[in-house]
Amino acid sequence: MQVKVKPTQDSEQLSENLQKRVKEVKIEDEALRVEISEEKRDILERTPGVESFTADGQKIEGLKGRPVQERAYTCIESKRDLAEAVTATIQGYDLVVLNTERDWDLKALRKFNPDLKHLKQDEPVDMLDIDLTLQKEDESREYVGPDLSDEEVEVVYRFAFTGMQKDSQG
Repeated sequence: MQVKVKPTQDSEQLSENLQKRVKEVKIEDEALRVEISEEKRDILERTPGVESFTADGQKIEGLKGRPVQERAYTCIESKRDLAEAVTATIQGYDLVVLNTERDWDLKALRKFNPDLKHLKQDEPVDMLDIDLTLQKEDESREYVGPDLSDEEVEVVYRFAFTGMQKDSQG
């Protein structure tokens, strides 16, 4: 099906991010024309940088935020860590997750950025040349993490898992 996507900003970056996930993407004026199957339409609902999209004459709100582009390190050891990672992804950060056993949280985070990298080590790798982090303790990199209240953590955490049961059933 043909879908018209209105980006929040940076049509080129959004187009690049969507190309691996949909059949075809074309930039037209201030919008993207996307060819996507009906079953995968929810991809557009959870891709950072989508203001809205029109499918079958119906306008659907997108996730907003900005297209994923800048790399940052993060650790996922708690609900708060996942909520901050989801929020940072929506804000346009392409996260590199350090060693974690929280596979279900990683799966939830990948809904928003399937290109997310997971390193099997506990420390950032210098050769990746990443200067940003969501870890306040990392004094060698710029902290770019969101400041979330406990209530916001709960809301974002629940949002991250919306539809996961349906996804895991097939």
